[in-house]
Amino acid sequence: MDRSLKNQLALVHGGLMAFVWLAAVPFAVGANIYARKKNKKWGTKVHMIVMATAAFLPFTISGLIGFICAGTIRLKPHSAIGTILTIGAWIQVIMGVTNHCVFRYRLKNNCLPASRPWNNHAHIWLGRALMVLALVNIPLGMKIKRFGYISFGLYAAWVALLAVVFSGLTWMKQEGIQVVDINNDEKKS
Repeated sequence: MDRSLKNQLALVHGGLMAFVWLAAVPFAVGANIYARKKNKKWGTKVHMIVMATAAFLPFTISGLIGFICAGTIRLKPHSAIGTILTIGAWIQVIMGVTNHCVFRYRLKNNCLPASRPWNNHAHIWLGRALMVLALVNIPLGMKIKRFGYISFGLYAAWVALLAVVFSGLTWMKQEGIQVVDINNDEKKS
């Protein structure tokens, strides 16, 4: 493969992966968290649509481009983490579809559990682990292409902003939940 074509494909690979992990995935997850906290029904649908179109399709295309550029799976850190991310992303898709099917079945048969089931927790925690791996892998790819300090600074600033936004979403008050005050109920009796 021509060196300039390989370089251009590597830049496309990096651009797509940066879009997926720094924009599409945080938007899909953040929208779902926000909707859940505000008791909106659209959160899961937005999550599925964004993850399927703006995250998974570009991720798969970018992964194929990366493999074409490398020519093989290498045991270097960026390639190894990228391979783990690819396998993990496919597992996430399978788990997400399974979670949705299980939820629909339980909803139809009126047997929804009181709290999140284990399979939902597994999907969430694997997603968190993949996000951390991706946030480590992006600067490794930037180092391979010899990006300047300004690019690394912008990357760090964006990741810090995402951390602040997700901390805010995590600590946002859940709406619509009835909290029973045991002390108040005893005083009324």
